[in-house]
Order: sequence, then C-alpha cells, then structure tokens
Amino acid sequence: MRDTPERKRRKGKTVKVHIGVTAHNYTDWERVRAGDFSRGPTVSDSSHVERAFAIGDLAEPLGYDGIWVPDHFGTPYCLTPNPIQTLTWFAARTERIEFGTMVLVLPWYHPIQLAHQIAYLDIASKGRFTTIGLGRGVARSEYDSLGIDRNDASERFRECVDVLELALTTERFSYNGKHFQIPDSSLRPQPITKDLPTRFYGASATNSSLEYLARRGIKPMGVGNKAIDDLAKDVVLFNQFRAEEGMAPARPRTVLYMCCSNDPEKIREAHGYSVIANQAVSLHYNFDDPASFKGVKGYEAYSKFEATGGGDDERAYNRSSMLIGTPDEIIEKILYAHEQCGFDEIGLHSAHGGMPFEDAKASMTLFAQEVLPVLHKLKPAPLRLPEPEMANSEAERSPFVPG
Repeated sequence: MRDTPERKRRKGKTVKVHIGVTAHNYTDWERVRAGDFSRGPTVSDSSHVERAFAIGDLAEPLGYDGIWVPDHFGTPYCLTPNPIQTLTWFAARTERIEFGTMVLVLPWYHPIQLAHQIAYLDIASKGRFTTIGLGRGVARSEYDSLGIDRNDASERFRECVDVLELALTTERFSYNGKHFQIPDSSLRPQPITKDLPTRFYGASATNSSLEYLARRGIKPMGVGNKAIDDLAKDVVLFNQFRAEEGMAPARPRTVLYMCCSNDPEKIREAHGYSVIANQAVSLHYNFDDPASFKGVKGYEAYSKFEATGGGDDERAYNRSSMLIGTPDEIIEKILYAHEQCGFDEIGLHSAHGGMPFEDAKASMTLFAQEVLPVLHKLKPAPLRLPEPEMANSEAERSPFVPG
C-alpha cells in the first residue's frame, strides 16, 4: 500500500498526544468581577504567559506529539489572543512536534487575514500545523470588544469557512457574501501544504452546529465540555450526517484535563485545581448569567441553562473528561474514552487551575514515561458509525440550523 502523507506523518502511532498551552491569571477574577481597575493584577499577566511558554517547551523533549493553543483574550481566562502567533513562536523553537488550535474563533477574523496567517504558519513549521480547530465562540465580552454582533456569529463562521477553503486551495479567488466581499485575489505567500482544509476540525456545543460541521466536511473536535458517553453519541451522529453527504466516517480529536501523579495528596490538589479552572470557564463565558444569551441568535440553548457558580458546571469541563489520577488510573480512563469515541489525537490541559509549575512538570513527565508509550501503541478503536436504522430515525436529528 502506498504511503500517503498522513501515514508518513503518523509513523505508526495510534493515538497522538498534544500539550495544551494556556496562560490563566486565575487569582485576578475577584478584582475583575468587582470592576476594581484602580490597581493592577497581583500577579502580572506576562508572568503567566512566560509560564505557558515554559510548559510548551517541555513538550518536544518529553516525547509529546504536539502543542495545541486556544483563542481567548480580554479577561483573566487563557490570555492567548492569537494562537497562530503562539504556535509560530514554538515552530521556531522545535523540530518535530505538530501544532493545533483548540479553537480558532472564526467570527472574530477577516478570513483573508486569517488565511494568510494559516499559510504562513504552514511555511514556518514546514507543514506541522496539522489540527486546524475551528469554532464559533461564546463569550459576550470578546464579541463586544471587537464590535461584532453575536447574532451574526453563525453567518460569519460559514462565510469565513467558505473563504478559507477557497484561499487555501485556489491561486485566484473571489467571494461575495453578506459580511465579506473579496475581489479577485491571491494568497501570498501560498502555503506549502496543498490540502490544508482537510485538517479542519470543528467544535460544537449543540446538535445544529454539529450537523452543519458534519455536512460541510469539517471533522469533529471535542473540547472537554461533554461527558465521554455523550461525545461518543455525537461522533455517531456526526458520521451519520457525513454518510448522508457521501463522505467517509471521521475520527474525532478531543481535549482533556490531565494531572498524573502517584502521590494521593497531589491528586487531591488536582481535583481542587479543576474546580478553579471550571469556575474561570463559567465566568469567562457568562455561564453564571444565562440571561446574557437571551434573544441572541444561535445561542438560544445557553439561555435555558440555570445560573451556576461554575465549580461543578458540566458546560465547562465534564468530570469524565478529566484524567486525574495515577498512571494506571489514567490509562484505564483513556482506554474507555478511546473505545467509546474512537479518537486518534488528544490535547491535554496539563497546568490548569493555578497548578504550580513544578507540579505540572512532574505530572507531564510521569505521563510521558508511563502513559504516552501505551497510547502510541494502542490498536485503533472501531470507528463510531450509525446503526443502520439511524439513517431513517428523525428522533436522532435536530432542526438544521447551521453554525
């Protein structure tokens, strides 16, 4: 059988494991929520960014397969305002590892600018930008600061996908949409990888978004906000919609929390960090204020949730997506998730909730020694496919509202 670029890239590994690089200023939420801007953060944002760089620098020497970066700004949450900029930094500091976004929030960008950034990272990394995760975004503060109406998010997302596909595969192109009008143009410099849209992965929180992504040919990506069993059901539904469009089934990629230790006290502390991390998610996305979604087109489902303090909010990061425990316990959790979902690559939040750097480093090291070799040698899990009767089951489908 002829080696395809994908087969050469995987080099026999069944499950690839990437380190999620994020910078959070968790201790600053009290000041921000109180609107006390007469003073700065107790700990500077720059120190958290530098710490995130140090976490990312561990990935290649420890044997991980890549680095994934999110797309957030304007609050103490994540502090990664341009994931491609961050990944370009790491491309210059590494030789082997691959890169991904979890996720680029398309409605915030002009698609021509973003297409050029993707192409440039493709060149700078010599083709190592292999997981181009895409999403629609949720947080009101981010949309408001950019002057973009969340009611336009779905339309802007779809148009941005249109333009990215044209720009990354066609030398000359034009586009006439509601939000973007692009005259006859070229992407320069052009990427070295000719099939970049095949690396598009989409995150979805609702069935309507999931259906749009699946029918569009964008592959599935979990971001840790659903139970593993629910993610498995999503993958089945995703592949049902792909089949209806004449496309082959796809394996998902997903994001999980991780703390690996043989010390019971460190494991106990890690569960505490996960509560802090979930609180930050809820505050950033306004999950503590469901009324902030009321009347916003495409976000109606969020307005129906009950307000929450965030620590136990399953819309943030679901407990079953948290790999917290000893190496053997984590292997058991991943084997179950792998069997249920059939994923081929995962990203790990490995320094969450204010976990000290030395603890995060120790966790990453132990995971690399004890867990990573097992994942690299796993047999592929069965593809998650719809049962034959599902093809005609209206009960499994939601009204098709793109994006």
